[in-house]
Amino acid sequence: MSTAQDKLKPNPFASDDGSAVPALAEALEIGEFAPRLEAIVKVLPTARVLVPVLAHDHPGRTADGGVVEHSAREKDPCKAAAMLAVEAPDGRAAMPIFSSAQALLAWNPQARPVPVHSQNAAIAAVAEADALLVLDAGSDRPMLLGRPAVNALATGEEWTAPWHDENLPTILARTLAGIPGLKGLQITPGRNAETAIVIAVDGDAPRDEVSAALTEASQRLGRVDELTHRVDSIELIPARTQS
Repeated sequence: MSTAQDKLKPNPFASDDGSAVPALAEALEIGEFAPRLEAIVKVLPTARVLVPVLAHDHPGRTADGGVVEHSAREKDPCKAAAMLAVEAPDGRAAMPIFSSAQALLAWNPQARPVPVHSQNAAIAAVAEADALLVLDAGSDRPMLLGRPAVNALATGEEWTAPWHDENLPTILARTLAGIPGLKGLQITPGRNAETAIVIAVDGDAPRDEVSAALTEASQRLGRVDELTHRVDSIELIPARTQS
């Protein structure tokens, strides 16, 4: 005869001590931005992360001993964490996740670290935030995971970094074709954005012409829906070339 205990699902995090998953800890130690981001995204599908949940005060008791009416607490820890979204540099909301309890408590000592599967965190970020995750917010080197990477994590698909995307140069070249003064482009990891598009411009062109060309390029890129599935954020960098 089966019992209620037999029907309980085993807790996959029963022995979790709050330490960083070794593979994720190793990825976090990588110094250079692009390899670090790629390693983190590669590890996350099989890694657990910690999400912050804040306790709420007990609403008190009624005269007959019942609980005072109050709004229900969000039972899903991922959705609760999404309510604590932090602001990304460009103003978007990023859901915080953490590699370890130590990193989470350094960010907010009042929060309770709850272990979750990374995919569940990504699904919540897509549904409740701006499809962004930030790993180890408040640390010396927090890592922002952009929309394409988070969407891939949520759906179980593989993410390709824009600088490795074989189709992206063709899409960009087609989009920017015909802009006066633009002579070529290169896709690299960005400094102030996820991805940099280095655009070769005429070395003898006046500054105002280069500025106008970059403005036109930015406007065109903003109208290409296909890019939103491949690139999270872009910075344009002009590189003057000799005629």
